[in-house]
Amino acid sequence: MTVDQVRNWIMNPANIQSLLINIGLSAVVLFTTYLLIKILSLILDRVMKERGSNEENKDNETDNRLVSDNIIRSTRVLLKTLLLYGGYFFAAILILQIFNVKVISADDLKSIGVKIIKIVGVLVGAKLAISIGQLTVKQIFERHKLNEQRRTQTLEALLRSVLTYIIFFLAALMILEILNVNTSAILASAGILGLAVGFGAQNLVKDVISGFFILFENQFNVGDFIETAGVIGTVEEIGLRTCKIRQWTGQLHIIPNGEITKVTNYNRGQMMAVVTVGIAYEEDIDRAIEVLKQESHIAYRDIETILDEPQVQGVIELADSSVNIRTIAPTIPGEQWSVERELRRRFKYALDRAGIEIPYPRRVLYQREEENHSTGDRQ
Repeated sequence: MTVDQVRNWIMNPANIQSLLINIGLSAVVLFTTYLLIKILSLILDRVMKERGSNEENKDNETDNRLVSDNIIRSTRVLLKTLLLYGGYFFAAILILQIFNVKVISADDLKSIGVKIIKIVGVLVGAKLAISIGQLTVKQIFERHKLNEQRRTQTLEALLRSVLTYIIFFLAALMILEILNVNTSAILASAGILGLAVGFGAQNLVKDVISGFFILFENQFNVGDFIETAGVIGTVEEIGLRTCKIRQWTGQLHIIPNGEITKVTNYNRGQMMAVVTVGIAYEEDIDRAIEVLKQESHIAYRDIETILDEPQVQGVIELADSSVNIRTIAPTIPGEQWSVERELRRRFKYALDRAGIEIPYPRRVLYQREEENHSTGDRQ
């Protein structure tokens, strides 16, 4: 429009009146939309009210009620969000219709409305599926009462993330199908890409899968003393890709989980301290065993890490220079080595006090005097 046309249009009272009516109708539409959104939001809040929100009621809630509250909360937030944006979207379309701006036809509006309803249904279903799945994972971990909090949090977060990504991926494919987008090519491309990534990152995938099963099967925890992949030490960190093990001499070993094929855990269950003492063949075996039993009884009273009185099993070997007697003692996990050292010290002193000899390597040399065949001796 030229400047003269605009001036003529403004000078026409009918045009100004029509413009004011359209602005008024637009304001009515916006105000009505605002009221409807507020009213429907209040209705949603009352209909989908959480029953277990009070702190006093949380201790008495059942698991089913907790699941219901979480689903209600997630669904209510999603519906209120869709109500807000959807309401103002339709208000904008009505305002454009008032100003005779033909953005969309009635048939197209109907088609878009059906698609929007389907998309909303897919999103609501995906949100509900995620909420149910995450709460199921949480209840499974709480039911099994896993002791290692860090391990539990890692596994729970991993499973929740995997579940969320899978459901959102499926929901995205369904929405694309609703929008008449061919998803076959997308799936084919994703399959080829996944195959290429799988071949290029075989070790990484192997490490992550092995790490998941290490955590899930609770093969070892942080602080356990283990032997694996040729390393013996204390576990300092467990991750999805690597584990960190500190050797007793101070070296820190970072081991990819894919290399962990066998684990020897020295902190699971009751451990056994094993001490073997050798006595000379000339000594009285029964008397030596009695001395070791008496000292074992004293050690059991003095050492708190010994769980039961040590047992002197008897002669286990007739060695080259000694008669070997074995003693075993059940201990707290991880304390078996210190108990063995202390028992050896006590046994040494006890045998010394009893006058029982502990043999040690000896070498006896025999020197043969040769006859003197010299002429002077013969004479």
